[in-house]
Amino acid sequence: MSQPIISLKWLVYTYIIGLSLSACYSMLTKQPVPFSFFAFLTLFFSVNHFYALYIKEADNEISIRPAWVAFFIGIFSYSAFIGTQHPELGSNLFSVTLTLILAIWLIYKLMFGDKRYSA
Repeated sequence: MSQPIISLKWLVYTYIIGLSLSACYSMLTKQPVPFSFFAFLTLFFSVNHFYALYIKEADNEISIRPAWVAFFIGIFSYSAFIGTQHPELGSNLFSVTLTLILAIWLIYKLMFGDKRYSA
């Protein structure tokens, strides 16, 4: 029996949602980050498309945990990027470390899958 496949569309959309959500939060709360309306547009359209994808592929339970990981990779990678651009905001060691740990976990799951779902 074939092993269920993690949906890459879910991973891309949740990564973009996390990235744009972190960008919107940074623009509204941090002084040196310039305001741009495009992050809000990206957040709106990516959530809209992800919801449509979720309704269409509602039985894809194997992609839920990797999608959450991709969401948090998006959040922490943008925080690390902003910390690199503006060092006066503080250290970005936590964001970089957590992004790398989550990315390694996600790559492992994409390469080897989840053994619980195999027959």
